[in-house]
Amino acid sequence: MHLNKRWNVLKQDTVMKKWNKNKGIIINIIILLMMSPLLVFGQDVNYEGVWSVSGDTFENTLTLEKIDEKEDIYQFSFNGWRKSYDSFTKQIIKFPGDMSEDRFIVQIIDNYGYYSDDKLVEVDDFPLYNEGEERCKVLFKCNEKTIKVQTEACSLIYAGYGVYFDGEYRKVSLSKSLPK
Repeated sequence: MHLNKRWNVLKQDTVMKKWNKNKGIIINIIILLMMSPLLVFGQDVNYEGVWSVSGDTFENTLTLEKIDEKEDIYQFSFNGWRKSYDSFTKQIIKFPGDMSEDRFIVQIIDNYGYYSDDKLVEVDDFPLYNEGEERCKVLFKCNEKTIKVQTEACSLIYAGYGVYFDGEYRKVSLSKSLPK
């Protein structure tokens, strides 16, 4: 093989070895550069305010108050009612529901938030849950126009019989118009 051809093959081989050695780093840098607008301009939606969902037999209000501007952390509260059949009185009763204590905090990341009563919760020095009982969980899926709420094991803990805070909430007002 001619010396010039051998030199070109050796040069190409060296370039390919360097590429193979550094391609992971290069690909990561390219991905980071492509995603940097998302990281810089990420979630700029402020969900603070009063949100509501209602029907013929129920009405729920969700209030979100931003408590940490940088981290998208909100204190949330639910207030609502639902008409359900009461087998004791043998009639349809309007059962209330409320989750409005200071411990209800959620951080919304990429339009999702999650709350759980995983810690020991006591009300007036009495445990809210029996040992082994499933804890209340709340999932928030947010966009600019709606917040979808799914709850698990919250009925009868924070609300009356058959009262759930599930639903697709729509914004009613900004929290600044709320009395403090």
